[in-house]
Amino acid sequence: MRKKRSFGQVSKITAAALIFSTMVSPAIPYNVKAAETGNTATLRILETTDLHSNIMPYDYYQDTDAGINYGLAKTATLIKQARSEVSNSMLFDAGDLIQGTPLADYVNRIKPLGKDDTHPILRAMNYLEYDGGIVGNHEFNYGLDYLDNVIEEAKFPIVNANIYKDDKDSNPDNDVNYFMPYQIIDKTIKDADGNESTIKVGVIGFAPPQIMQWDKDNLTGKVITKDIVEQANKFIPEMKAAGAEVIVAIAHSGCDIAEEGIEEAENAVYDLTKVSGIDAMLFGHAHVNFPGDASFNNKTGIDNANGKINGTQAVEAGFWGNNLGVLDLALVQGANGKWTVDKTKSTSVNRPVTDATGLDSTIVEDVKPEHEGTLAYVRGKIGETTIPMHSYFSRVMDDPSVQIVNNAQVDYVNKWIDTKAPELKGIPVISAAAPFKGGRGGVSDFTNITKGELSIKSANDLYLFNNTLKAVKLTGAQVKEWLEMSAAQFLTIDPNKEGNQDLLDYDFRPYNYDVIDGIKYQIDVTKPARYDWAKGTLLNADSHRIINFTMMDGTPIADNQEFIVATNNYRASGGGGFPPLVGGKAQVVVDSPYENRQILMDYISAQGTVNPVADNNWKIAPVGGKATLIFNSSPVAKTYLGQTPNVKDLGASTTKAGYETYQLDQSVHVQLLGINDLHGQLDYKTTVSGREVGGIEYLASYLKQREATNPSNTLMVQAGDLVGASRPVSALLQDEPTIRFMNELGFDVGTIGNHEFDEGVAEMKRLIYGGEHPKTVEKYGKFEGAAFPYVVANVEDEKTGELILPPYVVKEVDGVKIGFIGVVTTETPSIVTASGVAGVKFTDETAAINKYAKELKGKGVKAIVVLAHDPGTSAPNGDNPSGKVVDMAKEIDPEVDVIYGAHDHKYLNATVSGKLLVQSYSYGTAFSDVDLTIDPLTQDIVEKRAEVASTFRDAVTPDAKIKAELDQYLAEIAPITGEVVGDAAAPISRTANEAGEMPLGNLIADGMRAATGTQFAFMNAGGVRDEIKKAGPITWGDLFAIQPFGNDIVTMNITGAQVRTLLNQQFAADRNRIMQISGLKYTWTNNQPLGQKVLDIYLPDGSKIDPKGVYSVTVNNFMADGGDGFVVLKEGTNRETWMSDLDAFVDYVKSLKGPISAKIEDRILIDNVAPNAPDVGQIIAPAKSVTGKAEAGSTVKVYEGKTLLGSAVASQDGVFTIPFKSAQTHGTVLTFTATDAAGNTSKVTSVTLVKSNPKFW
Repeated sequence: MRKKRSFGQVSKITAAALIFSTMVSPAIPYNVKAAETGNTATLRILETTDLHSNIMPYDYYQDTDAGINYGLAKTATLIKQARSEVSNSMLFDAGDLIQGTPLADYVNRIKPLGKDDTHPILRAMNYLEYDGGIVGNHEFNYGLDYLDNVIEEAKFPIVNANIYKDDKDSNPDNDVNYFMPYQIIDKTIKDADGNESTIKVGVIGFAPPQIMQWDKDNLTGKVITKDIVEQANKFIPEMKAAGAEVIVAIAHSGCDIAEEGIEEAENAVYDLTKVSGIDAMLFGHAHVNFPGDASFNNKTGIDNANGKINGTQAVEAGFWGNNLGVLDLALVQGANGKWTVDKTKSTSVNRPVTDATGLDSTIVEDVKPEHEGTLAYVRGKIGETTIPMHSYFSRVMDDPSVQIVNNAQVDYVNKWIDTKAPELKGIPVISAAAPFKGGRGGVSDFTNITKGELSIKSANDLYLFNNTLKAVKLTGAQVKEWLEMSAAQFLTIDPNKEGNQDLLDYDFRPYNYDVIDGIKYQIDVTKPARYDWAKGTLLNADSHRIINFTMMDGTPIADNQEFIVATNNYRASGGGGFPPLVGGKAQVVVDSPYENRQILMDYISAQGTVNPVADNNWKIAPVGGKATLIFNSSPVAKTYLGQTPNVKDLGASTTKAGYETYQLDQSVHVQLLGINDLHGQLDYKTTVSGREVGGIEYLASYLKQREATNPSNTLMVQAGDLVGASRPVSALLQDEPTIRFMNELGFDVGTIGNHEFDEGVAEMKRLIYGGEHPKTVEKYGKFEGAAFPYVVANVEDEKTGELILPPYVVKEVDGVKIGFIGVVTTETPSIVTASGVAGVKFTDETAAINKYAKELKGKGVKAIVVLAHDPGTSAPNGDNPSGKVVDMAKEIDPEVDVIYGAHDHKYLNATVSGKLLVQSYSYGTAFSDVDLTIDPLTQDIVEKRAEVASTFRDAVTPDAKIKAELDQYLAEIAPITGEVVGDAAAPISRTANEAGEMPLGNLIADGMRAATGTQFAFMNAGGVRDEIKKAGPITWGDLFAIQPFGNDIVTMNITGAQVRTLLNQQFAADRNRIMQISGLKYTWTNNQPLGQKVLDIYLPDGSKIDPKGVYSVTVNNFMADGGDGFVVLKEGTNRETWMSDLDAFVDYVKSLKGPISAKIEDRILIDNVAPNAPDVGQIIAPAKSVTGKAEAGSTVKVYEGKTLLGSAVASQDGVFTIPFKSAQTHGTVLTFTATDAAGNTSKVTSVTLVKSNPKFW
């Protein structure tokens, strides 16, 4: 409880001083106006305040002098001008001189002042011939020893009346001031007639008593503080008694009417101006202008137009030298020769520094060494950031500029506990930090750090003050009260009131808006503030703005839950009046000697590159209703609107000049960045529309660019086949590099595809959960596994019936829960080796999705996304969607909003049954960007859209870090992959012709047959994953990329009939899988039903295959086990395993002499050419048959209209005869068609029957 001051009490010392003053001038007490002589004069009092070592007009944080209208080098020009205008002037400063800029840190820590060195701010002030000054609260930030060393070089008095030496005897009567409490200066002046006289000007100074809290570590046991007004009442009579004719009070204290009558008030100027005897009031601390600032309007006793507070002339000159306070005291000389002040005729104004204000060259030259040293210091690199860090929106939403400070503080405290206080382990460590630059100092007073290099100036920009780190032990209830005080910065919003409503109380100090990380909470601004932030008192006992107060995992926080809260010495000592900390009563468990800013710099240096994305652990609770939430910030903030979907620009502020007004949109904007079928193609590239695409370093750059547009609300997903059929750079290292890259990029959830089963369930789980592999453990150690969850809802353990992975995961984004369900194609068992899927079974995807969608809905999850490794495609505009995933969408629960497709490596972007479907090709050549807008109250997705974007290499710079890591992996495998095994005469393509034959397929199949000496070889087309892209050397790595699965080649015997069955098994209802062949040729057609597509099969000598003959064949083990649906191979006899398919291919290429080439050889033909129309001559009626010519072997049919009259097969010489059941008569029109063995039908031949030739009648 803050005590009210009693103005009726007068101390014994004060009483004695009053008696003494009466004795020395009994006829004219100091408060009685003397008879006037008629002589008048004006004494101009000039004030600077809160300079904070801003000497040069330079922003060290932004490293610029552009548009900087502050700094003593500019204020000096105003000082000289103001002095030149009058005969009599004095210059004073109201404190906070030696701390607050990197230059101040430079002369304190980097190039410390020697014992006899003069601080550059004091050199400038000595040059300007200041008449006096006081200490502010920040003078104590560096400790008393440093302060004493600095001020001893001041050539003007430094006074303070309310700071005393701590004599530790608890007797206030013998306390001794630490500084001179006041100084009486003999000032020679000229009156209005030009006559000189001497006036005694008394100067007394005050500092906020709260320095004992804010700098407790520096001051405890050394000094104590006393009430400002009490000390004024003590010393001003003493000053009058000592002859002071004019008294100038200088207070580093604000003027807050709300603190009227409060004992030991921080902002005591309002009461101070009531103290009798003060003629001029100079003050600072609040960083505002008086007269002028709107916060002084309509306050009792304050004349904001004429600069009077309770009748006393007063001035506050802004901060950093951006204004010069000019207070003109009207003096009247009494008959006794003494001067008094005519308050009615005194005035005060502020003169601002502008662009036109010149620099004082002497100051510029004098401070040059420190200025240049500071620039070199602050430009020193300490790390890099992947995202910008600014404080433009930090008072209305979670942001990186506070997040990184809290991250650093938590990291430090955790390490401290590990090494110095192990008894505290297990207590959650959380951290409090505030946006130190939140616009209090004007429209440019915001942190603004761009993406890229971080320097010391960046750390200074993030952490402005020289605080040291402390951590206090509190309960959950106390932490909540801490946050309630912080939440007092918000005005109360009426949700039922239409129109703009401002969120922020701009008088609230941004450095007191603590954000606590490590817990989650929301702030209900529709409720009144619980605390009066200005007084630090309970305002509305029944109001609680802090709601949904939980641990990060959503567990409610109990009142007695213990926490260790990292903060700074200012807050831990009670600074800001936060309830659990007032008076420094909280238990300090970590007392670090290091500054928070140094800890931040060390953290950044250790990380190297930081990615301080705000984790959205706090937010303003959804208001709903009609209200439009607005706030004011810098116009520069518009630069970041593209990265902050929740903020909209409303134009120039109408309430804060120079500011911009923004709307806070409370909809939750979520961005999903997705890939599918990457297949470990880390160094893959191809050409799309004449432009190169692909490569993990390019994909990374694109994903990071997109993530930067909504960094806090972006999730990255992958829809299966992340690995398998991988490039050597991934496959040779067991696909660990691919998973590591996904971890580094920050993927959030994924599902499995069929290729995750290539090496079996155990290896799949090793990649997901981590574990050793003999091929990688020696060099890379135990693999860490995926840093993101995998989900699949339709793969079960055959024995237990339990799912092999979780069916879904719930991600919370900005207070909204999104469920992700994974499924994999049920054809997996037919397209993966039997050993790969051993022990598991696959269930229907749609049934699994609906089952778990229902479960998610039961948990209150209304936004559901499915990651389906199932095929689907559409036109670029979304038309004509088709494929299994499209069919599934029609049957899936309507609560599902988005379905990712995969597997067939195609484009899909369409809406089906209200669900957004998307697939983005494969191999990292494209990605999908799905944007969701979610109602924060209903949690429903109200808007969704998708884009599929290609990773064109010419449009971005590859991510340097990812590229460096990729290059390192490539270098590791280069001795293997770089071996030259052959030479290509030209590129060899894996693109199949219409029949399904591909040049590269012929080469592979020939190599398989050469390795084993069988009659035939068959290679599944899905096993050919790359091609020889250019003429020249062929490396082992090139061939590995083509055949990456590590299959073995297998020989067996099958019959000719089984060969036909095998070839017919290439064709299925949904797609064809045309094998590559060697040692035979065949023809097929699409016109025949499944099982009958294959027409003729020829041996190399041109003869047809014998159905009963037995033939030796070579296939790979995947096919031999029935993979890709080739189940007839499981019937083969004399099965024998040889070598890997890759070794066979490598050996074959090595065996070929000279440059290698391959081409289409018509090994596979599709018969889709119709025969010629039948040739039928004149038909004489009546006709009992008809004879003509058609393609040999074709079936000729004859019709009358639509009635089939008969058919016949054309003989080897093409002749056919068709008898009629009844004679056809004159005038009848007959039509003929011929259909070949492939089912191709000719055009129609029409013939009209005629009478017999008349000449024969």
